[in-house]
Amino acid sequence: MLEAACYCGAVQLHCSAAPESVIHCHCGQCRRLSGAAFSTWVSLPREACVLSGADSLSVYSPTPNGRRHFCRACGTHVFTEDARMPQIYGVPAGLFSEAAALHPSQHFFVSHKAAWHQIGDALPQRGGASGYEPLASG
Repeated sequence: MLEAACYCGAVQLHCSAAPESVIHCHCGQCRRLSGAAFSTWVSLPREACVLSGADSLSVYSPTPNGRRHFCRACGTHVFTEDARMPQIYGVPAGLFSEAAALHPSQHFFVSHKAAWHQIGDALPQRGGASGYEPLASG
């Protein structure tokens, strides 16, 4: 069982399935959202997730496809929904109590990464105009 919660604990997400993927995203939206060089996302099968405290959530739609859900009390970004992948919840990795068990598999939007950040691992890198094109790891 994977368990995630916002900073104040008002919203919790429990998932009975393994993550479909864990990735680092370097796009501009993720940098602005997190205030960091990149965000680490855990993709969970929606049907295996139970959300408690949903009445404490606010929703922001930065794009026609995206809906970001935040805790109204503490401001934590709890999860994202994408209309193109309705079966998935995207959850920031830092919200999980057992974050050590999560293993990122690759980097996306590397061509858009912060100029001051250097990727220091050997995970596969994707970028280009789409953010998903394979790149030579550097």
